[in-house]
Amino acid sequence: MRTITEPSRDTPVVADAEVIVLGGGPAGIAAATAAARTGAEVMLVERYGSLGGMAAGGLVLYMDGLYDDTGERCIEGICWELMERLRSIGGLAEIGAQNPSVDSELFKVVSDDICTESSVAMRLHSWAVDVIRDENRIAGVILESKSGRQAVLGKVCIDATGDGDIAAFAGSQFSTHRMRIGLNYKIGGVDQARFQTWAKDNPASASDLRRSVREKGGWPIVLGETPHSEIGDFWVNVLGPAKRGTDSGDSPGGEIFDGQLDALDVDDLTYAEVNLRRSMMVAIDQYRKFAPGFEHVRLLAIASQLGVRDSRHIRGLHVLSRADVESGEPLADAVGMTGTTFRDGNHLQVPYSTLVPQKIDGLLCAGRCVGVDSELIHAIRIIAPCLMTGQAAGTAAALCVGGGTLPRNLDVKMLQKQLSDDGVRLPTLPVPA
Repeated sequence: MRTITEPSRDTPVVADAEVIVLGGGPAGIAAATAAARTGAEVMLVERYGSLGGMAAGGLVLYMDGLYDDTGERCIEGICWELMERLRSIGGLAEIGAQNPSVDSELFKVVSDDICTESSVAMRLHSWAVDVIRDENRIAGVILESKSGRQAVLGKVCIDATGDGDIAAFAGSQFSTHRMRIGLNYKIGGVDQARFQTWAKDNPASASDLRRSVREKGGWPIVLGETPHSEIGDFWVNVLGPAKRGTDSGDSPGGEIFDGQLDALDVDDLTYAEVNLRRSMMVAIDQYRKFAPGFEHVRLLAIASQLGVRDSRHIRGLHVLSRADVESGEPLADAVGMTGTTFRDGNHLQVPYSTLVPQKIDGLLCAGRCVGVDSELIHAIRIIAPCLMTGQAAGTAAALCVGGGTLPRNLDVKMLQKQLSDDGVRLPTLPVPA
């Protein structure tokens, strides 16, 4: 590969913050809010123009993992506060007890509100491109934006980028993984009841339609509920191609999410964007022509963010494995749990040690880049658990700043006490009233 040599330059320091949160998706929102409420001065940096991540720009609208299969709510705290705020403004669809769906645009609004009300300083349209190191500790980050190259200094950084970019810049050890990459969209003008009646009464025709869509390179449409489904608005979750050059509707066998596209490769990301926009138009056209109830379907929105499911997992002080979960033993440093259950109904407990990189100080991770093995990523990467790990990381960061300690040396009992006081459901404690 050819290279050029760039001249050295002086980068202006535009801000100091006690806690810097990189990434304004669900994990970052909760991390920034929790850190600020626990007394830290916080800056939240987001590369897009709005907060919300997959729940907003990604159009992933259902809150999977919030409840377990018995209907018990397992994730409380800031996550549930956001759900209640959405409900109060008509932004929550509660179809059934376990997986409420959110309004993507109102999720952006409540995310702004919860952060600004907590005195979080925000820098949108800003992309973290490097870290500032003081020996083995992160002392800040380098940002690029329309304002140029700038530096922000801080005492603790939280990597909520999803891809673990900050940890990678800092030299943290990590593993890389690949899954299919999707691109969701919203449609309107659908008569769901009419379509469902037709599909039930004509299973062969419905099957032929799905096969035709796949053969033409599209994905069959499965209607996801929104708070506006009564007027025909739905979201469509797209699995995405397994690799370049395959039909979008391929099914190569193996685990359903298996894929070869690399979320850390800009060429693969470009391929996914273009291919998936084409495939959604194929699907909409075929359903409009051949599916009763879709005669007046219209495209309302295409996600502004690709549905990346997996990329980097940091090497945490502990890498949580399925065997850890199936043992059924309570984890002494658990900072939350998800609604996902394993053998004998054991809930997935998330230990604090999965949020702390092994060899880098001044850094915590939250969201899908935390230290779990590939068998647990499906339970960690979804939105409600990301909010849960975000709150834990943000609270921990503020306690570290207040106590002048490093994340690896934080008293976990103090962290658990603070989380419990803040309404978080811990595995060994009852649900807050």
